Amino acid sequence: MKRKKQKLINNKLEILGILIMSLSIMLVISIIGWDSSEQPNGLFDNSSKNSWFGNFGIYVAYYQTRYLIGYYTLIFNVLFFYVGFLLFSNKGFKNQSKFFSYSIFIALWLSVFKASILAESINYDVYSGLIGFLISNFLFVLFKPIGSFFILFISGILIIANVFNFSIYSFLSDSLSFLNKRIKLIFNRLFYKKNNIEINQTDENSFDRLVKPETEDESLNFEDKGDEVLLDDEYEEENLEYEEENFDSLEEQLDENSSDVVIEEEVSIDEGEFQNKNKLFKYNLPEIDFLDEEVEIENHDEELLRKRAEDLIYALDSFGVSGKVVKISPGPVITLYEIEPAEGVRVNKFINLSEDLSRIMGGKRVRIIAPIPHSKSVGIELPNENPKIVYLKNIINSKAYIDNPSRLKIALGKTTTGDAFIFELNKMPHLLVAGATGAGKSVCINTIIISILYNAKPNEVKFILMDPKKVELSTYKSLVGYHLMTASNLDEYVMTSSKNAVSILDSAITEMERRFQIFSDVRVRNIEEYFIKRNADKTLEEIPYIVVVIDELADLMMTSGRAIEEPITRLAQKARAVGIHLIVATQRPSVDVITGLIKSNFPARISFQVSSKVDSRTIIDQIGAEKLLGRGDMLFLRPGTASPIRLHNAYVTLDEIEKIMNHVTSQSKPTELKLPEVKKNESDGSDLSTDINNQDDLLIDAAKLVVDYQQASVSLLQRKFRIGYSRAGRLVDELESLGIVSGHSGSKAREVLVGHDYLDELFDK
Repeated sequence: MKRKKQKLINNKLEILGILIMSLSIMLVISIIGWDSSEQPNGLFDNSSKNSWFGNFGIYVAYYQTRYLIGYYTLIFNVLFFYVGFLLFSNKGFKNQSKFFSYSIFIALWLSVFKASILAESINYDVYSGLIGFLISNFLFVLFKPIGSFFILFISGILIIANVFNFSIYSFLSDSLSFLNKRIKLIFNRLFYKKNNIEINQTDENSFDRLVKPETEDESLNFEDKGDEVLLDDEYEEENLEYEEENFDSLEEQLDENSSDVVIEEEVSIDEGEFQNKNKLFKYNLPEIDFLDEEVEIENHDEELLRKRAEDLIYALDSFGVSGKVVKISPGPVITLYEIEPAEGVRVNKFINLSEDLSRIMGGKRVRIIAPIPHSKSVGIELPNENPKIVYLKNIINSKAYIDNPSRLKIALGKTTTGDAFIFELNKMPHLLVAGATGAGKSVCINTIIISILYNAKPNEVKFILMDPKKVELSTYKSLVGYHLMTASNLDEYVMTSSKNAVSILDSAITEMERRFQIFSDVRVRNIEEYFIKRNADKTLEEIPYIVVVIDELADLMMTSGRAIEEPITRLAQKARAVGIHLIVATQRPSVDVITGLIKSNFPARISFQVSSKVDSRTIIDQIGAEKLLGRGDMLFLRPGTASPIRLHNAYVTLDEIEKIMNHVTSQSKPTELKLPEVKKNESDGSDLSTDINNQDDLLIDAAKLVVDYQQASVSLLQRKFRIGYSRAGRLVDELESLGIVSGHSGSKAREVLVGHDYLDELFDK
């Protein structure tokens, strides 16, 4: 009954919309085809020749232009047509108030402006109408002509700024900055010309000015800015002979080279205006003011940069490696010196000198990029004397973040040149984070979570959090009922025990299979196609993204082993298409934690500072992470690339997180979603309990023994329990049937699949 009534209402609205659109078209054509010299003589007078709609058109055009706003009444008629279209298409008038109000203001402003500039030279009834004439006359009487035009000028600027949503201050600041640079450039050219200094502007590497103009790159070109990590980890001992040279001639060479050096300015991020209103849902995203402002630090002294460049050339020359500095690119944390090797100098000579250069440069960590991608130069990265802290507010307020439409966009930090770096988690599709203690992993996890909270409402993205350390992710417990998700059979939202972690991962697998069935029923291949289909059919189930965050994988692997590895691997292999993405972090990047199965399914990886080259290879398949500085300095390996890029992670404080949590929890809760319970675990547990009661008396002791020793063999049980071969063999078979050890595979030793937590749970039942 309700559907029939609604259908009847929709039909009536369509008819009304057609009538309004037809009438508005007639009004527009009447004004366009009307001769302003023709006036209405009578409704049924046949003398009209010019109007396309006869006397009706003359009356409509005459009274609309004369008593409204002149020819600009056409804007009102177009709005009238748009009203009819909204009724006809059944789209409603929601979120249209701003468009209508701006259109009316623009029409009135044009009418008043036209009446003001043409004043007495024309008839007001044709160009400005009675309304425009009266407003213009009022302004002229009250403010005189100069004051009237000033008011019109200011009001016009305000209207344009609101319509196109740009900052007047930023526009004026950019204009003055551009003008200032042009004046300096003209002055420098006149100065050089006066002193007979030749400037080669066609040479890219020529030093035509000390500071290259600031570039604002809104989109990152990964190919151009990718960093390459050291490829050779062996230090080749070479008999480098030191030859005494004439340092006077060397200084002359340095002076000559310095004239060709280009010192770039650190890139300033092109900022936009972050909007915290979500128009599609009664939910306000967090305010940008909750985040701390960036503290400006002047860390790019040109004299110091040149001094360091000269020190590098001296150091390289002392080891028999010749080259010249062609470009200096300072950033917030490090500075890149591009050195062009002399003819016949091998690139690996630079690589082998990394430790010596570190000693000569005052013990600073030196990272060498040999060569720089798409360049014939070698890059040497040196830490800045006063490194900047990269603040999250600066990244979230950047145009790169605001213009990105993805719900899973991450404001990760800045590149080495100061560009904002944004990546989309749904395109990764899973992320592996590793690094030593205190290198910045937990801050990185916070940055990722906060980036999503600034962009997605609770019914769009859900989190599954696992924190065996019990302290790192506890701050987000207040998101219960908003963004946090759990299984219906669990009593905690931030998983701290390995038992609950395994259980919720199994529930996530069940949810994954359920979503695949839904996608199969509606004939879509992935969640993006499902969103498109749901926009057309609101009766379909609303499915949010799910982001699974595991803060410490090493602890879970130690206690649960294969029980935790298998669900992680299954989710990593299949869950991308249904909108489930994993972020796994560990401080122990060893092969027993980051196994081959896990690593192969995590193409996107972040490595913070690690202690050895082996750990670096485990994470990003090459060395280089051991040369990082810590405190958020990272190498990010993107899917499908062989060379990682160096980034500086954005910093977010606990106070900032608390403000955002308070903002989210101050709003009404949406309908809570929970993962399905995996009931098969309970039945499996009861069967195991029955089996255990009928097994060998030494079974429990044997299970604990093989978990302690992390090996399972008949000979081990024989030695420890002083039993025969047959009984020991039966114990191993029983351990295999319970899933504690792997099956027999030829000459290979059986693998222990579980930890002590699993045994405690099993034997308690």
